[in-house]
Amino acid sequence: MASAIEPEQQVRFDDHVVIVTGGGFGLGREHALLLGARGATVVVNDISESGAGRTASDIVAAGGRAVARVASIAEPAPATELIDGVFAEFGRLDALLNNAGVGGPTGPIDTVDDAVLHKIVDSHLLGSFYTARAAWPIMAANGGGRIVFTSSGSAMGAAGSAVYSMAKAGLWGLTRTLAIEGAEHGIVVNAVLPMGYTRAAALNPNEDTRRWMEERFPPELTSPAAVLLCHPDVPCSGELISSGGGRVARVATVGVPGFDGGTGLTIENLRDHWGDVVAMDGWQAQMKSRDELSFYRGAPTF
Repeated sequence: MASAIEPEQQVRFDDHVVIVTGGGFGLGREHALLLGARGATVVVNDISESGAGRTASDIVAAGGRAVARVASIAEPAPATELIDGVFAEFGRLDALLNNAGVGGPTGPIDTVDDAVLHKIVDSHLLGSFYTARAAWPIMAANGGGRIVFTSSGSAMGAAGSAVYSMAKAGLWGLTRTLAIEGAEHGIVVNAVLPMGYTRAAALNPNEDTRRWMEERFPPELTSPAAVLLCHPDVPCSGELISSGGGRVARVATVGVPGFDGGTGLTIENLRDHWGDVVAMDGWQAQMKSRDELSFYRGAPTF
C-alpha cells in the first residue's frame, strides 16, 4: 500500500490549464480526474457530450475545476478551434495530453476497408498532429509547455493490428521530432504507452489477453505517468514511457554497429555476416536520426 504523501510534497498543477483529449471515457477520463485532483483546470475534450460532461462534472463535484468541450480532433478545423478557444478563454495553455483515438485491432490487412483505415489513422495519429500544431505557437510564445501523445506497445508489432500499429508508430516519430524542435522553445514532448483495460482493449481478438488485461490493468494505473509528463518538472523529453499495472518503464529505440563491408559490400558477404548485422553487442540508444551516424566511418562532427 502506498504511503500517504504530505501536501507540500505533492506534484501539483495549481493555476495550470491542461487539455485532455478523449477525456470522456477510459484512460482519458482517469487522466483528467487525476489532473483535477492535483489542482489543474482541466479542459475535457471528447466527441461525446455526455462523456465529456460527466468527467468535467465529477472533477467539479470533487472540488476541482473543469470544463467540457465537445469537438472531433480528427479534423483540422475543430482541432484548431478547440486549442484556440481554450487559450482565448483561459489566457494560457500549459499542457496538452493527447489521448483521443477511435478503434483498435481490425484483423488481417486484407480485410481492412478504407473507412476503418481513416477512422483509426485520423483519430489516433492525425488528430494528435492537429492539436499539437495548433498548440505549438501558443506554447512557444508563452515560454514553453508540455505535450504528451498516447502511443502503444502495438507500435512494435501486433497481429491483426496493422492500421492501429501504423498509427501508434507514427506518434513515435512525431514525439521525437517535436522534442528536438521544441527544445529551443521550452516545449517538452513525450509519449506514454499505456496498458489499461478500456473499450479499445476489449476489442482485442484474443480472449485470454482480454481477460488478463481486465484483471491486472485497471485504467487508473496508467494515469500517474501520463500526468507527470504534463508537469513543468517533467524529467525528460522525446521519451516513450510504458505504463500499466503499476509498472512504468522506458521503451528505447537502439542501434548497433552492425556489419561494415565498405565499398566491397556484396549480397554474398552480407549474407555471410548477417549475424553481425543483427548482433546486439555495442548497442546504443537512439533518440534522433543523427545518433546513428556515430556508427559510420568518418562520422561527421556536426
